[in-house]
Amino acid sequence: MPPRKTKPAPEARPTFLDWLASDVRWIDGSPIVVEPEDSLMHALEIIRLRGVRRLPVAVGGMLMGLVTDGDIKRAEPSMLTETEADFNRVMEETPLSRIMIQNPLTTTADASLLEAAEVLLNTKYGALPVVTGSRVVGILTDNDLVRALVDVLREAKGTQG
Repeated sequence: MPPRKTKPAPEARPTFLDWLASDVRWIDGSPIVVEPEDSLMHALEIIRLRGVRRLPVAVGGMLMGLVTDGDIKRAEPSMLTETEADFNRVMEETPLSRIMIQNPLTTTADASLLEAAEVLLNTKYGALPVVTGSRVVGILTDNDLVRALVDVLREAKGTQG
């Protein structure tokens, strides 16, 4: 008779409900950030090159705001009504401080994942900067939560077989 697979005791591993915001995404204290006086073009280049949709805005590591790809798209001039030179001038000369979300809602690395997810759900925001004090250490996004859910579902499926 083959040996039976045994599941670890429930107390041997934390459940999804025990997860903290820091359990979802690697938070190393050096997230991708921009500064308030950086241009729209600079932020757009980072968003495209790094494959992200949101950037914390910070000065010396201290959170000042948040900028999203949607904020930038709404602020950029139309290529249909402006010349390329005008488009580039506006994108290079407009600082992020003009369009950033000031004083965004935040979470901490030791906040429960449930609490952070409920904030995102109730506010319909797509991300929460993760702070320690007022220093930005990461960002928790809706994609991070979906990725965590997929991981948990895969693990649950694997323990059933």
